[in-house]
Amino acid sequence: MKKPAIGNTTHDDLPPIPVTFPLAGEWLAVNTPGHKIPSHGTDQLGQRFAYDFLTPDDRYLASTFKTGLRYWFGGGIPLGETTSLDAPILAPISGKVIAAADGWPERNKATPFDIFRALTLGFRISATTLRQDYRPVAGNYLIIEAKDCFAFLAHARTGSLLVNEGDEVKAGQHIANVGHTGNSTQSHLHFHLMDGPDIWTANGLPCCFSSYEIFADNRWQPIENGIPDNKSAMRSQYGSPRATRLN
Repeated sequence: MKKPAIGNTTHDDLPPIPVTFPLAGEWLAVNTPGHKIPSHGTDQLGQRFAYDFLTPDDRYLASTFKTGLRYWFGGGIPLGETTSLDAPILAPISGKVIAAADGWPERNKATPFDIFRALTLGFRISATTLRQDYRPVAGNYLIIEAKDCFAFLAHARTGSLLVNEGDEVKAGQHIANVGHTGNSTQSHLHFHLMDGPDIWTANGLPCCFSSYEIFADNRWQPIENGIPDNKSAMRSQYGSPRATRLN
């Protein structure tokens, strides 16, 4: 593999780095470089090739009339009724934890105000403040250093981080749980690879998932080293996404 060079570059010429799918069970990649690049509409904070994952149920959380009324006019939908919340986050790569930031408060519900907060973050938080603490954007997060890349995982549930800075982790290891913290519209996992340890200066790196399945033509089909689109349900080899509730 061509070794990434830190600097002002898109890294579009690099082959995707294969990583372990960082979740268990069935998910949708609602934001993915398999749909567009930059996947989040920006290269800032290393997000050029970033992913956001929700369970299929949560993707359509407010799609029915009853839940839609609760979401838009009834004060929101309690996170305890979602299926993304508390799902185990699995290390996508083996390496050393170089940042582990917990303690950012959890929201209790998914509401339209979360979308408004996400869209207006730049007006509320200065760059200086953000460089001192990324949690207003990332919520509770982890950065793992591997040989040729750094993995960034964000929006973890408050109190769920199972590793500390300096710990060595193995790909597939349970490291935290999915939450709704930071600049989040509802409980989900944000994940991307980057070429440096500081999300303020790093560039995103393309990555693919070494092994998973997609549901197509009415059946589950195995995929190796694939980049999911934003339409097909996908599942990992790890089984159920549900995790034991935190107290």
